[in-house]
Amino acid sequence: MGWLGRLLSRERLEADLDKELRFHFESQVADKVRSGIPESEARRLTRIEFGGIEQIKEYCRERRGTMWLESLLQDVRYTLRQLRKSPGFTIPSVLTLALGIGATTAIFTLVQQVMLQSLPVTRPDQLWRIGDQPHCCN
Repeated sequence: MGWLGRLLSRERLEADLDKELRFHFESQVADKVRSGIPESEARRLTRIEFGGIEQIKEYCRERRGTMWLESLLQDVRYTLRQLRKSPGFTIPSVLTLALGIGATTAIFTLVQQVMLQSLPVTRPDQLWRIGDQPHCCN
């Protein structure tokens, strides 16, 4: 399963992980009870040996390889909620960014066309300008 499939089936993977960890925990408790340890003591010993179940789940989530994307999606959702709460800040910020990006794109396009792009001829070093007036060559 690819990272996109793991991301889209996150709820099912979480349920499977929870079920599997409970199974292993209960199996260890059952083994200790069969060996003659009382159930409450068996659970306590198993919890100590097994470690924190939430830490194991977090380790498994990290190993899945989608933690960075899940974190990014959480951050984007939080940012959108905060921006929706304060439209007096959001509107000027978005407009400033839009104007800045638009101006930068326009200037770069102009520089690209005028200075960086080569002339549409096969040998531009052989071009001649006839006349010495600035408006001679229309």
